Amino acid sequence: MDKAALRSAMRARRRALGEAALREAEARAAAALIAHACWRSARTVGLHAATRGELPTDLLLAAALAAGKRVALPRQSPGGMEFRLASSPAELATGPHGIPEPSAQASAVAPADLDLVLAPGLAFDRLGNRLGQGGGDYDRLLAMLPAGTATVGWCHDFQLVERVPTEPHDRRVGWLGAPSGLLRAG
Repeated sequence: MDKAALRSAMRARRRALGEAALREAEARAAAALIAHACWRSARTVGLHAATRGELPTDLLLAAALAAGKRVALPRQSPGGMEFRLASSPAELATGPHGIPEPSAQASAVAPADLDLVLAPGLAFDRLGNRLGQGGGDYDRLLAMLPAGTATVGWCHDFQLVERVPTEPHDRRVGWLGAPSGLLRAG
């Protein structure tokens, strides 16, 4: 299946999910990640506000803040995606793509300062290949992260597929976080 067909199929499956299914999937996936050493050791985590049927991140945001972690979320800017600190879900505002994001006044966080990054996507394979929305923001971010940064593809179980079509600019994640558990990619 090519990228366009896979994107279309995964968007349709995500749209079909109800709120109860999303919350149940989130609870299982978040519990697996929070129990792992990569989460426990992370001081600054890069999360995202889930939209349009993505696996939610609300529980992770609350857990990170409760644990005293610095939480950074992406914000769209004229130069592309940048991460900014957020200390509460209430301070997020809807951005240009309809996704909640921190304000322009929130403190910026350099990619080198992120200890763990959740990368959303439409599909992932067991090697850590990721199919995003097509804009390349997360591929650029993943390319800038230091080698020690834990990267987690955050997805529903049905988004784990046999093979994701890749191109030279596509970047892999090191872990796959899904309701079925946290799996090492590779």
